[in-house]
Amino acid sequence: MMLTSHIYVLSLAYFMGLAGAAAIGPVNMLAIRRGMMGGWRHTLACGAGSASSDLILASTALLGGHYLFSGRSSPALQIVLVAIGVIVLYPLGIFYLVHAAKEPLRSRRHFNADTVPPHLATDVVAGFVLNILNPLTMIYWVGVTSNWLPLAQSVLGSKAPRWGILMVAAGLVTWFTTLIFVVRFIPDRIGPPFFRLVNVALGLILLGFATFCAVLLYRHCLYPSAEPIFLN
Repeated sequence: MMLTSHIYVLSLAYFMGLAGAAAIGPVNMLAIRRGMMGGWRHTLACGAGSASSDLILASTALLGGHYLFSGRSSPALQIVLVAIGVIVLYPLGIFYLVHAAKEPLRSRRHFNADTVPPHLATDVVAGFVLNILNPLTMIYWVGVTSNWLPLAQSVLGSKAPRWGILMVAAGLVTWFTTLIFVVRFIPDRIGPPFFRLVNVALGLILLGFATFCAVLLYRHCLYPSAEPIFLN
């Protein structure tokens, strides 16, 4: 039972990282454009910058939450964090599902006017800045970490932030490795179906996190107790 709980909690952190990187927004579009025009190394550079900024934001949220809210046994605090998850993640999930229905980038012709910088460092900086200054990125990490951290602390204890950062990093690496593979070997597959599929998957993941929070709140309303809600 304990092993199952650990796998479950770590898997959630992994999907937090994967979903955080996979949103088809400015960074991913930049990584795809630069990669298709200048080669997969430009996609790698954009991905490295973006993943670094995501890891900084995720680490700040996880470590800050762990130390600022050290009273993790408080059910009132857990209720607040879970409510934040519901409030933030449902709108984000719906946003990406609606965004998937819109017409995304249509063809490779849209890449032709793009310019590729001579130095990969430029792509690293561009990926970092575009991602870390995106308000949706900040909102996302607040929402998912407020959902995950109390549960992780009830299972992993004080090691929760470190394991969370490690698994988030694994999710980020998985996405950009996949994107590099697609750009390098099957660029003709990049088009509206690809973008829609990614946004639908992301929206469903976010709605899944939000639903998990909503179920916990519902359970607490039905069976209020002095025990932490994640251990009920």
